[in-house]
Amino acid sequence: MDRQLLFEQLAREFDLKPVDFYFLDLIPLIEVMWMDGKNQKGELKILYQFVLEHIAYIDQAAGTQILTVEDANDFLDRFAHNKPPQKLLTELHNIVTQDKGVAEQRKMDILEYCLDISAACVTKYPYGIRDRVQRDEKEFLLKLFAEFNISPEQSAEDL
Repeated sequence: MDRQLLFEQLAREFDLKPVDFYFLDLIPLIEVMWMDGKNQKGELKILYQFVLEHIAYIDQAAGTQILTVEDANDFLDRFAHNKPPQKLLTELHNIVTQDKGVAEQRKMDILEYCLDISAACVTKYPYGIRDRVQRDEKEFLLKLFAEFNISPEQSAEDL
């Protein structure tokens, strides 16, 4: 089943808006941000930076303005400021990672932002030498590398 059709099914079930389809690339970042159950200020700042770049990316690819700041703010209110249902995140994640049309550089951008978000905040101090990024975040990131078919040894310059 194609990604648009899968999205439309979820849209009916979860009352998503058609414009939300253009924000699917944000889903892995949102998942990492909510991994500890909180949306911390440092994580949100990184997410907002990605959103600005994402709007420019989509508009440039389309050759016209597709997304507005209002669209982004509405999406962020529902996904970044309020945690969406896990089932919705999981289903949207599957749409993102199963899409074979995502450019390799775009996948790397998403992964790099996920890494930045996971390292941005810790939930307790002091933390151990290898505990800045939580175990479940590490597992999620490794899974995302595999789903995007990108080797952890690969650098952005290799793409």
